[in-house]
Amino acid sequence: MIIKKIELQGFKSFPERTKILFHPGITAIVGPNGTGKSNIVDALMWVLGGLRARSLKGERGLDVIFNGNTQKAPLGMADVVLALSGEEEELIINHRVFRTGESEYRLNGKLVRLKDIQESLWNRAIAEKEYFVIEQGHIGLFLTSKPTEKRLLLEEAAGTAYYKGKKKQTQNKLENSEQNLIRLEDIIDEISKAKNSLKRQAGAAIRYRKLREKIRQMTSLHYRKKILQLEKNLQEISVSYENSLNQENMAVTQLKEEEKNLGHKRKEVWGLEKSIQEDQKDLFSLKSQISRSETDQERETKRIEFFEEKKTTTKENIEEIKEELLHLEEETTKNEENLETTNQKHRQKQQALKKANLASQESREMLANWGKKLETLRNEYFQKLSENTEIKNEGVKIEKEKELIFRQEEKLRSQLIDENTLLRQTKIKLEQNQKELARTQELIKKKKNTKTSHQEALDGVLSDIESLENKISLLKDKKEEEIYHLQALEKLEKKERSADVSQDIPGTLGLLADSIEPDTEYAPLVDIFWKEESKATLIQTQDLIKLLADKNLKGHFLLLSPQKKEEIPSKILQDPQVLGLFKYGIRPGPKFKHNLSQLQEAVIVKDIESAVKLWLNYPSMNFLTPQGDLLLSSGLLKLGQKKEGIFTLGQEIKKIKEKISQFDKKLKPLNTELSEITENKLKLVEEIEKDTTYLNQLDRKIEEIEKENKFDLTDKEKIEANISLLKNEIDVFASDRETLTKKMEAVSLETIKAEEKTLKQKLEEEEKKYTAFQGENEEQRKQFFELKAGTDLLQERIKNLNFQLKTQKQRKESLEAKINSLQEEIQTCEDEKLQLKESIKNLSKKTKKLVEERKKKEKELSQSESQLQRTKKEQEEMEKRIEQQREECETKKEARVKREINKAETDRDFVNLEESCWQDLKKTLKEVKQEIPEEKISDAEIEEKLADAEDKLQKFKSVNLMAEEEYLIQKQRYDFLLQQKQDLRESIDTAREAIRKIDQESKNQFKKALGEVNKNFQEVFSLLFKGGTAELKLSDPSQPLESGVEITAQPPGKKVQTLSLLSGGEKSLTSLAFFFALFRYKPTPFCILDEVDAALDEVNLKRFLDLMEKIKNQTQFIIITHNFKSMEVADYIYGTTMAEPNITSLYSIKLEQKEKKLSKES
Repeated sequence: MIIKKIELQGFKSFPERTKILFHPGITAIVGPNGTGKSNIVDALMWVLGGLRARSLKGERGLDVIFNGNTQKAPLGMADVVLALSGEEEELIINHRVFRTGESEYRLNGKLVRLKDIQESLWNRAIAEKEYFVIEQGHIGLFLTSKPTEKRLLLEEAAGTAYYKGKKKQTQNKLENSEQNLIRLEDIIDEISKAKNSLKRQAGAAIRYRKLREKIRQMTSLHYRKKILQLEKNLQEISVSYENSLNQENMAVTQLKEEEKNLGHKRKEVWGLEKSIQEDQKDLFSLKSQISRSETDQERETKRIEFFEEKKTTTKENIEEIKEELLHLEEETTKNEENLETTNQKHRQKQQALKKANLASQESREMLANWGKKLETLRNEYFQKLSENTEIKNEGVKIEKEKELIFRQEEKLRSQLIDENTLLRQTKIKLEQNQKELARTQELIKKKKNTKTSHQEALDGVLSDIESLENKISLLKDKKEEEIYHLQALEKLEKKERSADVSQDIPGTLGLLADSIEPDTEYAPLVDIFWKEESKATLIQTQDLIKLLADKNLKGHFLLLSPQKKEEIPSKILQDPQVLGLFKYGIRPGPKFKHNLSQLQEAVIVKDIESAVKLWLNYPSMNFLTPQGDLLLSSGLLKLGQKKEGIFTLGQEIKKIKEKISQFDKKLKPLNTELSEITENKLKLVEEIEKDTTYLNQLDRKIEEIEKENKFDLTDKEKIEANISLLKNEIDVFASDRETLTKKMEAVSLETIKAEEKTLKQKLEEEEKKYTAFQGENEEQRKQFFELKAGTDLLQERIKNLNFQLKTQKQRKESLEAKINSLQEEIQTCEDEKLQLKESIKNLSKKTKKLVEERKKKEKELSQSESQLQRTKKEQEEMEKRIEQQREECETKKEARVKREINKAETDRDFVNLEESCWQDLKKTLKEVKQEIPEEKISDAEIEEKLADAEDKLQKFKSVNLMAEEEYLIQKQRYDFLLQQKQDLRESIDTAREAIRKIDQESKNQFKKALGEVNKNFQEVFSLLFKGGTAELKLSDPSQPLESGVEITAQPPGKKVQTLSLLSGGEKSLTSLAFFFALFRYKPTPFCILDEVDAALDEVNLKRFLDLMEKIKNQTQFIIITHNFKSMEVADYIYGTTMAEPNITSLYSIKLEQKEKKLSKES
């Protein structure tokens, strides 16, 4: 099966759909470097799917898509279609990739996986790419590759590589089966244990059911007895409750009447308070008006001072402007004098200019007359010449012919010299272009290396950036978790603080939680011992007494009293079970420093047993254990208290904030480092872009140089042809000139020449005089223009002086206007001062009137406040009476509530009994009450039988009532798993046998292939080197299935110890001998050789090409080469060029028919 054709679209440098046909035999692909030859090979390898991304000339899979140029936009897809043709079938493989990252494979039009394509190729004897593709630069490195890498090629030839893959799959399956067997045996053991256990549980379940039925009967009788007792109690409680309710209603009616009267009194107080508030507002308004009036008087006084200062400043400005006017008048006088002087000079210059103009006109008239005279003399000279024309006609004709020939000859000689010079320049230019071409190619090579190093550095930087971003992201995630945890704890702390918080009252010391700070290990103990106190507001006892008059006072308060101090017995601290005092681990705040002793103290002991023992000796002390157990002096024991509270939460919040701070400290250098690396990345990207731009410029320069060389070669050929033609014409003109010289000697021209000479001398003398007079006239014109320039300069100066005088006049008018304006401002200031004084007088009167009104209002307000105090006193007396009635009402209400609670408790007992009855018997109380017992049994007897049955039931511990059904299910599963276990064992044995057979078959085939390929290798090596020895051998013959393959080679006349001592050409030839030895044993359908002949000299190249021609009927060869000898053996040649940047153009030549028809394929 050979390659029939390949179609490319959007792949690397092939933007348009390009079809390339391949034929049996040898096909060569040629062209300059960088024109896309290797892209065809890459396309073949890419579509066959045997490539990894690094095998292509590109870093990423998307780099194969055409990336555009200056004229053509990038494409969004790369598509390659490969047609493989066999004797009876055709295989069409299609690989397509999109810029979005999507990729697909198709086989004969159907969408398939890469694995399906590879298996299809295996079935058609097409191996991995290492077998049929010899890549650029790899042929020389093959000999120095690892023995295991050489073995891979031999396995391809032997056909064991496919079985090796199958063996690996079988081994994986065997491994999985063995693991499954181990798991299955474990499951069977577990199920066996469960099955036996369920068998025992099924017997216990039967006995359990019988006992439950007996308990049910006794429980039913027990509930019936309870129902009768509860009904009797409920009837007695109901009567008592009705009496209490009537008494409470009477007390409530009396209380409402009193509260109604109190409401009227409160309205009266509220009315008085409202009136007082309005009077206070009016009084405040009067005070504000008085204050504003006084402020206005002060402001108007300041404004008078401002206008006085402004008046003084304005007078000073007027004096300054008057001084400036005097200075301006002086400058104006001076400019007028300058103007008069300049006008006088200007008039003198104009008179001189008129005289010079008249003299110039006279000279021009004389010059014109002399010119006419000279023209007449010239006419006489030419007339004389005309008269002698016939006489010397023959001589002139000959002379002209001779002169014409001489001129033409001189012209041809001049052209010949020019052509020779041009030829030398063209040759020099060609040499310079060749040097420039070589220099540019060297620059391209260096710049590509630079770009590669920049790209590698960029890859490293991108890797660093990704690593840093991952670290930063991880730290940020952890930080976010801590922040979320912090917010949750802060909400809990806020909730703890907000519970029962007292209102904001002046004079308090704040919450206890804000006034102390416990040590970290003490925080949970503080939350236990001072749980309620921590939420209370600290206040001195005397301050609270003053505030108790406010009936709306709410919240929790912690009273502080200077006399309240606890004395701690010294003996208790000496007890070994005592760990210390509670307050030792508490640091009070500055405001609370002297009040800590007024709070309760506790002794911290090791355990609760020690606490109880110490409490017996010191009953006035509180005891606390590190585990959170609390024993109060009252004897109240609280075990296992909840430790989380305000202080514990505060400690947690503090720890988390420290963690967040640590995260910030870690993030800061990482962010700085990321910024620096990102900046470095941008620089590298910029450098790579510059390198790419520079490389593109160099490529364009090479194209321009090559085009210029082509044009220069054409010009060189044309110049050489012109030189040959000019030499022939010069020889012809020399012969003609000799003939005319002989004719000229026969004609006498002496007389004619003498007459012409006389006339010519006379004409020349007149022309000299005319020229001298022209010089004098030019001098007069020069003087005239100098006078004119001086006149224009004086005119410009006069214009400038007039402009200055005009400007000074305007400035003078402006200053005079400003003086008038300032004088008006002074008058305005005087007017404003008079108005302000009048305003101050009015304000003073208004203030006096407002003060009188304020005194009157204060007197009225004092009378209203006295009346309010009397009314409030009456209200307080009514409130005291109502408070007494409320207490009586509360007492009666408590009695009623107590009876109501008893009634509710009895109702609750009925409900609980109903629920218990339903839970135990699944019957209602009504149904149990209606049941008639079979025999009368006393309460004691029922209790005794029920307790006995429950004791027996307790001995059963846990009973599985579903044990019988579960036992049957587990038995079925156990039998099924035993069968599965047997099937797995058989599968494992089959897999092991298959692996053994694969190993044996692979071993036989590999040994056979090694022997045959070794024999072929020796023959091909001797053929290529014309002698010498070569051998293939296993590096470890004892393990033929795992051993690598070593190559030894001795070229004729040499004795080398290692293959690395061979020359580059010898290495390439030895590698080719090995590949052709493989092809002899197992011919590959097609083989791709990428510049493998680069290191071969002419002799070795010929041997290699002869060998390739011998087997071209078995293997289709596609070679990429720059060597003309390699091109000669090709049956077809494809040529690549790049007329446009980054776009490959393809040409083909069929050589077998010797018809070199050039046809462009696109």
